[in-house]
Amino acid sequence: MDFRTQPIPNFVNDAFKKRLVPIEESGEDLVSIRNLRDNQVVSDSMYYKQGITGALEQCYIRKGVASLLKNAAALLPMNYKLIIWDGWRPFLVQKHLYDTYYKQLAAANLGYTTEELKELTSKYVSKPSIDKKQPAPHITGGSVDLAILDENDMLLNFGTEFDDFSEKAKTRFFEEKEEQGVTLAKQDKEILQNRRLLYHVMTSVGFTNYPEEWWHFDYGNQWWAQLKGKPTAIYGLVEQ
Repeated sequence: MDFRTQPIPNFVNDAFKKRLVPIEESGEDLVSIRNLRDNQVVSDSMYYKQGITGALEQCYIRKGVASLLKNAAALLPMNYKLIIWDGWRPFLVQKHLYDTYYKQLAAANLGYTTEELKELTSKYVSKPSIDKKQPAPHITGGSVDLAILDENDMLLNFGTEFDDFSEKAKTRFFEEKEEQGVTLAKQDKEILQNRRLLYHVMTSVGFTNYPEEWWHFDYGNQWWAQLKGKPTAIYGLVEQ
């Protein structure tokens, strides 16, 4: 099957707000991408490269997530790779990202109330929660931010940079353009196909996608459980 010809399905954006799924912690360890010894899954820790305090040089994820990443990579075209930008995220990093984006929105002086600013911030950066009943997704080790490298180790064109907090970062942005009758330019068509490839190789093995960010996928945590209709999540807070 050529995933690039398969549309990304429309999915309900408010599923994350419907219910607070309880967590039955599996106890799975975190593992390093480097230690997977799989040349189709590579690590490039973006926040470490940006010099953010507390960021780790290597990307870590839950053991179950690591197994699924290998399965997803096996579905890619010959010699393509998954490049992992972030996985388990320490609290200090989550707090830095949240506070930085909140301050950017506040500085824009768009007239939002404090509550509105918090809601807008949380659209792209989760509150740095270490509440055991509702931890931030990345703090569970069940979230992963990633993209695809081609056979020449060049990043495929996905239309935005990582952590682009705009409408264009929506996973279905280009799908919606086509649905509206817009004729996509050649480059935009390529972006659409690349997003489809990433989406389908990941969801085919069990991940869910956060609809506002083409690069963000979940397994085992509460976001995953909500979208999958699971009674419980299996990944909760990872103690530091």
